[in-house]
Amino acid sequence: GEMTEKGKIILKYMQNNITNNIFKSKDIGDAIGVSGRSVSGSIKKLITDGYVEKIGTNPVTYAITEVGKDYKLD
Repeated sequence: GEMTEKGKIILKYMQNNITNNIFKSKDIGDAIGVSGRSVSGSIKKLITDGYVEKIGTNPVTYAITEVGKDYKLD
């Protein structure tokens, strides 16, 4: 699937901040300057396309997959 601009920004942020590979949408949103809800929407597509996986539910947390790590962003 074609990646959205916001999807690319989110994925790049995750690639660059992979230290413990547990991300909350609010933290990603704070870092890239959008709302957590906006991040959640974009992340759904990244999950569908296999770049990110949902790892926790309370709070909801995400991890970048090997495919996501290897994805080349300009």
